[in-house]
Amino acid sequence: MEEDEVDEEEVFGVPQAMAEEQCDALGMLTQMLVQLAERMGASEAQEWERVEIERERLELECERLELERRRAAMEERQTTDMDHISMAMRRQFVEGSSSGTTRREIAAAEQEEEKGADGDDEDGMADVEGEDD
Repeated sequence: MEEDEVDEEEVFGVPQAMAEEQCDALGMLTQMLVQLAERMGASEAQEWERVEIERERLELECERLELERRRAAMEERQTTDMDHISMAMRRQFVEGSSSGTTRREIAAAEQEEEKGADGDDEDGMADVEGEDD
């Protein structure tokens, strides 16, 4: 009979057996909440790590693009410089070979061209019609 009396004892107006079941259920829920909080903390840490790695990747990509832009600018400058050198050499070769002039005469002629760049021609080009002979 004592067993029946123990089962029928009440705790806060609830039979003791129901109170123990509720206590066990609350204990399990508490453990699950602790595990859930730990998992969420680990998940958040992983997410922060992922975000940091992504930020570093983007920084590297920005640096790569900047280097690519600089390389393209250097190539453009080199191409422009080579074009200017080629034109100058071609001009010296053509002027020197066709008229038999010396380098000093060519340099003097270039200086005169620079000074007289405003020239008499409207389009800025020198008359070369008479030099064909």
